[in-house]
Amino acid sequence: MTSWLSIDLLRSKAQALARALEVGAIAIDDVVAWADAVIERENHPHWSICELSLCRRRPPSEVVSLLGDVPGTVFPQLAEAALAQVLLDSLDNDSSRADRIARALYDLALDCQIDDPDLLSLAWWAWDALDLADSGVATETRPEVVAKMRETLVATLERAHCCAPG
Repeated sequence: MTSWLSIDLLRSKAQALARALEVGAIAIDDVVAWADAVIERENHPHWSICELSLCRRRPPSEVVSLLGDVPGTVFPQLAEAALAQVLLDSLDNDSSRADRIARALYDLALDCQIDDPDLLSLAWWAWDALDLADSGVATETRPEVVAKMRETLVATLERAHCCAPG
């Protein structure tokens, strides 16, 4: 890690992974894959990243704690963008996670942890929209709701990238 920005981006991503793991939007294997990618990219990864690479059999609460050991400062805008990326990746990897992702967004909204207005709107809408689509009450189908979730996550990332430091 060569700059404060890369350290803080790494820490913000770790925070996002911890949040997503806590609410069940991702699996421990997703955290391990991220840690492995960081190890491959960095010349001298921090010990906490190496530890995360080996955490496949640990309970989620321990993995969340290990993610908290990643150094750096969490910046809310970076963490929110990182969370949007984590959720988008999770949705792209397995669309059956849509319900868990919608629930995760809803829980984050309840905890006042979402600042982006479009992401907040998605958080209030998606869980109910999926349920209504499954029951046939809504005009949107499940694939349409999932597509809208994806579009909103992508738009959140695009806004975050245009406003990111450096």
